[in-house]
Amino acid sequence: MTAHPALDLVDAVASQLADPETAYLGARATSSDWQHLAYGPPGIALLHIERASKGLGPWQRVHDWLAAASREPFTSGPDSHPFYGASAFAHALACAADQLPNSYQRALNTMDRQIEIDAVRRLDAAHRRIDAGRLPELAEFDAIRGLTGYGAYLLRRDPGSSTMRAILDYCVRLTEPITQGRPERPVQHRTRGNHGNK
Repeated sequence: MTAHPALDLVDAVASQLADPETAYLGARATSSDWQHLAYGPPGIALLHIERASKGLGPWQRVHDWLAAASREPFTSGPDSHPFYGASAFAHALACAADQLPNSYQRALNTMDRQIEIDAVRRLDAAHRRIDAGRLPELAEFDAIRGLTGYGAYLLRRDPGSSTMRAILDYCVRLTEPITQGRPERPVQHRTRGNHGNK
């Protein structure tokens, strides 16, 4: 027992999730949630990365969970986002590489190229939507599923890239009035759909 009950809980959870071959992950582990930061190996790898970086656990657990995560192909393209698929895995890899310089570089370079492709595709769609005067969905720009999340990744991995600059330009454009077909009555961007704001 430590003086901090929360650390004891984290230690217990990390022990239960020590080995990807024996850890019980529930029904979600056999579904597409396997690629999700909240439910699958990329998120569990983050737990072990944080612990190992503080000297509270072995780096082998990190490697084991990253290897487990990479056993199946990752979703990319329109069905992926920063918390799911290739981008989620890339985030976990980048966190590990931050603590273990020069590790996972080949895999990260591959992931970086895919993330850039996905971000450019999303930027193109967002600009077409803005040009048409339509309101955005929250998932277009938020940090979990949208371009802000892609930007956060690129800011960490390649802050001088043209794609990073394009995301910043998009964020500025997102704040500009849209007319929704009525040039005489500009309307500030608002999101459509569920976004938690009441």
